[in-house]
Parts: sequence; structure tokens; C-alpha cells
Amino acid sequence: MSQEVYDYNVKCKTCRKTFVVQLFDSHEKNLFVVDKKDWFCDKCKKDYFKAETDKLVNEQKAIGFSELTGTAKSVSWGTKIREELINKVNYLKESLAFDTDEDKELSDKAFTAFFSEWHTQKDAKWWIDHRRMNVRDISGRISDITKEIQALKKIFGE
Repeated sequence: MSQEVYDYNVKCKTCRKTFVVQLFDSHEKNLFVVDKKDWFCDKCKKDYFKAETDKLVNEQKAIGFSELTGTAKSVSWGTKIREELINKVNYLKESLAFDTDEDKELSDKAFTAFFSEWHTQKDAKWWIDHRRMNVRDISGRISDITKEIQALKKIFGE
């Protein structure tokens, strides 16, 4: 069964340049999409993603992360994923309740060690490969780090 392809002229929302898009649905649905969707030309899309990536990179640099390496597209995607994962860690950290100040201090050390591990990851591919990491995975790793810190305290008697 062959599917019909329809070409439509649309205007970029940013620069108002006209360009052609191909849509594969029924003509009536396509007309609705052409009317209601905000369209952006390739140049404006690239500029937007570069600006968003630069903004996220600056925010992440402020908390100790360096720029990612890789292709422009993978760096943009990896930076966005890293921001989402940082937000998950911060959510987890803020949602914890502690019985004592000692527990809070231990938790803070564990979170600092966890972020130190992430600071070493400079390849966008690593972040893309770990994009499905959830709060449970992060919590498990932080728990492991906490146990390691407690074991070191017992050994060195801190």
C-alpha cells in the first residue's frame, strides 16, 4: 500500500523565510498541522538548539561540570540529558529527611562524591547511553557510596 506525500509551503516563525515540508497524513489533517504548528527553518532550529545548549552548559559549569565532547548534535542532546539527570539528583536530595545532623552530613558527603563521579564524564555519548537512569538508580548508587563512606569511617576511626 503506497502512501501519498504532500508538499506544503510554510513560514519560519523566527525569520519568516518560506520553505517546503513533506507530510504523509491525509490532506485535511495536514492542512490542520500546517496551520497550527510553529515551523522553524533549519538555520533557526540550529541557532535555537545552540543557544539552549550554551545556556545549559553555563548553568552546569557553575556547579562544576565541564563542556561535553562529541558532535554538535550529541553535545546538545547530552547536555540536555545531563541537566535532566542533575534535576533528578537534586529532587532526590531535597526529598530526603534525616533523624540526626550526622545522617545529613553523611548524605551530603555521599551526594558530593556522586557528583564527583559525574564530573569526570565529559563524553556526550556517556550521558546519552545513561539517559534512562532514574531516581531509583541514582538512589541505589548514593546508598552504595554512603556504605563505602561508613566503612572507611570504621577503618580510619573518623
